[in-house]
Formats: sequence, C-alpha cells, structure tokens
Amino acid sequence: MGTNYLCPHCRGILNVKNDIILTGRNSKGEKGLLLLHSEIGNYTSKKSDDFNIEIGEKINLSCSICQSNLDSSKHENFAQLQYINIDDSESTVIFSKIYGEEVTHQIDQEKIFSYGEHCKRYADPEWFL
Repeated sequence: MGTNYLCPHCRGILNVKNDIILTGRNSKGEKGLLLLHSEIGNYTSKKSDDFNIEIGEKINLSCSICQSNLDSSKHENFAQLQYINIDDSESTVIFSKIYGEEVTHQIDQEKIFSYGEHCKRYADPEWFL
C-alpha cells in the first residue's frame, strides 16, 4: 500500500496517483472538481474548466465519494483529510480552503508539521489542538 488520503467520514480513498480528487463549491454556489497534488507542501492544483474560482476565495470542499463536508472543526478556513503513510501510520492533514493560500498542517501523534508560505497567518499553535 502506498500513501493515501481518506475522507474522515466514509474513509474512502480520494487520491489517484498524484492527485487528490475533491468536489468544490465557490461563493456563487457553482460546483466543480478540484484536484490537489498529493505531495504535502506541493500546492499545484487543477480544476474543472467551467469551475470559476478567484484567488483568495474560500471554497467549500466535499468528499468526491460520499459528498460529506470536509470542513475542519479546528478553524473555519481549513478542510481536513486523513493521511495513510507508506508504513500504514495515520495522521490528519489540515489545509487551507482559501484558493491560492499555501498552508498545510500534518498532525501525527502530537507532532505538528507545518508547510507553505502562508503558515505565519495561522501562527497560534493552539488553534488546532
């Protein structure tokens, strides 16, 4: 088994090769597919051609399998997935729902790893505990 991203609700695997496949909804209520690079800290993304998203816009993200909302209970600007590493260890990945904002936190048994150039916007380490 390689690395996988799982929906925290249905536990379905959301990645295919290097892409995590999610459903997004913009501020106008329009839906589309959003593909995020599966490497933590790589902020390359793709989207449906007809899915219009502005830089700085908050996107509502849902599981592409069960359609459950992926909002993190820790902060309104973040979504959450479960991450299974190649050694079968599991951690939580919390990432920004603001299009173009590069912030990811990986929480692994009380260790927190932060990635992205916009991490300092969320410098208070207690908000996700």
